[in-house]
Amino acid sequence: MPPSAVAASRPGFDPGDQAASPPALELQDISKSYPGTKALTSVSFTLRRFGMLGLVGENGAGKSTLLSIINGTVRPDQGTIAINGESVGFGHPSDAARHGIATVFQEQGLIGTIPVFENIFLGRETKFASAGFLHQRTMISETQAVLDELEIEVSPTALTGDLSFGQRQLVEIAKAFALGRVYPVEPIILLDEPTSALSDKEAAKLFDGITRWRTKGSFVLVSHRLGDIFTTCDEVVALKDGCVVMQRPVEGTDEQTLHQAIVGRERNTHYYREAIQTEPTNRVAVAAVDISRQGHLRGVSFELRAGEILGVAGVLGSGKSTLAKVVAGAEAQDAGTIAIEGKPMKAGSRRDALGLGIGYVPAERTVAGIIGTDTIENNLTLPNLAQVSHRFLAMISPARSRALTNSWIGRLRIRAPGPAAMCRTLSGGNQQKIVFAKWLAHNVKVLVLDDPARGLDVGAKEDIYALMREMAQGGAAILLVSDNLPELIGLSNRIMVLRSGMCSAIIDAPKDAKPREVDILPAML
Repeated sequence: MPPSAVAASRPGFDPGDQAASPPALELQDISKSYPGTKALTSVSFTLRRFGMLGLVGENGAGKSTLLSIINGTVRPDQGTIAINGESVGFGHPSDAARHGIATVFQEQGLIGTIPVFENIFLGRETKFASAGFLHQRTMISETQAVLDELEIEVSPTALTGDLSFGQRQLVEIAKAFALGRVYPVEPIILLDEPTSALSDKEAAKLFDGITRWRTKGSFVLVSHRLGDIFTTCDEVVALKDGCVVMQRPVEGTDEQTLHQAIVGRERNTHYYREAIQTEPTNRVAVAAVDISRQGHLRGVSFELRAGEILGVAGVLGSGKSTLAKVVAGAEAQDAGTIAIEGKPMKAGSRRDALGLGIGYVPAERTVAGIIGTDTIENNLTLPNLAQVSHRFLAMISPARSRALTNSWIGRLRIRAPGPAAMCRTLSGGNQQKIVFAKWLAHNVKVLVLDDPARGLDVGAKEDIYALMREMAQGGAAILLVSDNLPELIGLSNRIMVLRSGMCSAIIDAPKDAKPREVDILPAML
């Protein structure tokens, strides 16, 4: 049953409200340019009242800029925005909030050191203040009312940092709905990749809630998981190169049509480039013996050979991300040893790991993968100072630094105005390419990847997969941790499965005899 039919079947949901009421949100001819970049060109679409609109497109297509314009963070160069039929002009996010606009970002914006109720009304405490006093009891009771209304089982006085990631995501949603407690508005909630870091169970719970909450507000969902769009949304808008190339009902649209609209080409049937999967050499690049870390890993041993992609599968809490950090030297194991081409690695030392030729692409690229407030050039050359320094002087050569950066920008087709562009201004896919570029330039022997394609669109994923194949063909050994089983199966030579911190299976995945997901799941669960 399509989402619109599900909505129509719910008590209290009146489809006539959608038809008779003006759109909750209407954009007309929105355009925005930055120096050297045309971010949006004449973007127009409508979000019906109580509707769920999917917004899809490759990284760099303009989705983030569009959300920033809607929530008042960025001003458009031209175009109009209407809320419930009323033309509005947002000069500040607070103006958008007064009209009910709230954004739930991919990277959560809650403060972990304060209770839930303070996060819910952060920045709007004046509603609960009088005569110089803040009435916390009223804030708590109002928070409890919002949580009860949304059927979210979280205490308003709980310390936010003590909640699970999925619970914090639900609190973000509650914070958006709490706008109705401050202003007389129906919320319009912008969901920016809300499930990118959730388990399947947490994601299902989130979308179950959204289905219920759609009698209370309207939603725009940005997601690279096309399955989320098809199971949740009424309509879908596809962006390409800053332009709307499609708005249509989800019902009657298939994934192939949507994929072609997003990338402007037929999806490559050899998505993971299995045909060019290399056979690893006999040279052992990484030898891990009895790796243990309290509460995470218990006696994990494996060998990773040069030219091999070793996938690591496991459910949330299996220890796979901890294993990636330990092998990369980002965390120290409590017991066990790791040797790189026979040389022992010092536990928990990224410096030693880098000296042994280990590159690391962490799951949180904006936190640990790049320095967002610095330039592409500085990010790329930081681990490669020897290459860009004068031979006899302890000084960086600006010419060498710029030449190295320009070379990799061209080779990896990084979409950016130039080497001096700040990394935070780039799309997620281009940021991830910079992380890869710095290790490619360093000519690492081992690359540890923790969910490298998370949050990327299909086009950017294809580019990342191509880089992985190129590195393996060049003799690099790759440890690939991923929550995406099809990705692991398609890319890996072998798949190591972790369960409760232990290795439960190692499954061969040759290019001409790939295992099925059902062959791997029993070892995971």
